[in-house]
Amino acid sequence: MTQKYLILDTESVFDPYLREAYQSIDPACEKARIACRQLIAVSMWPIEIDALGRITTGTLASWTLDECGDEASLLAKAFAFIRRHESHTLVTYGGLAMDCQILQLAAISADLSLPRQLAEAQGPRWKDLRSVDIGLSLKGSGKTWHHMSEVLLRLGIPVALLLGKADPEVRPDRIRWEQIRQHCESDVLLTAMVLVAWLRLQGATTMRIPAGCLALLESFMRRRPDASRQPLLRRMADDFKADILGAFDQAA
Repeated sequence: MTQKYLILDTESVFDPYLREAYQSIDPACEKARIACRQLIAVSMWPIEIDALGRITTGTLASWTLDECGDEASLLAKAFAFIRRHESHTLVTYGGLAMDCQILQLAAISADLSLPRQLAEAQGPRWKDLRSVDIGLSLKGSGKTWHHMSEVLLRLGIPVALLLGKADPEVRPDRIRWEQIRQHCESDVLLTAMVLVAWLRLQGATTMRIPAGCLALLESFMRRRPDASRQPLLRRMADDFKADILGAFDQAA
């Protein structure tokens, strides 16, 4: 049976008006809340994994506030893409607390209904798997939340590729739109690689983690040959390939 996933990442900034308005209502609140954030970029990547562990990737799609004009238009394009992949499970890392919340809150302002994967499940969620938050899944019933960068280091992702991941230097008055698009797409790739590892842990695929990561890297580089981090990605792919060939040699 083929497993279908739609990897999602968003970028947002605090909206100056919403932030000021909320703080005027609640001056005791020292930190602006998530509902005060404005959506500025969305990236998604559909992937499918068949019973033999082979990966097929679809269109790597991105939208920014700059090209769409306003948040409502950006959101409408993103929701249309999600609906075209209605049979796919939405995948995020930490998204239930951040990305999905921001999309739902933005939908209130845009007066848009939610795609199936973001809408409230009808009945038990375990019978209607709409989305997976890998960060939450790795935490399980424990108390420790793992940053995605920690998991990626375990995967062998080089530090150089993760520098600036936590803070892409996006401020409301200073946004480099091509940089933010590439940052968002890079996070989608990294989330997909973590998904492969998580599926392997659960026994949900026969695919080995290095082979899955290599397939995703090669597909991403074909789709984004002009990516600013292409040399780092190429080197990482070559490292995974060397590890795979080394494992074959040892087995022989």
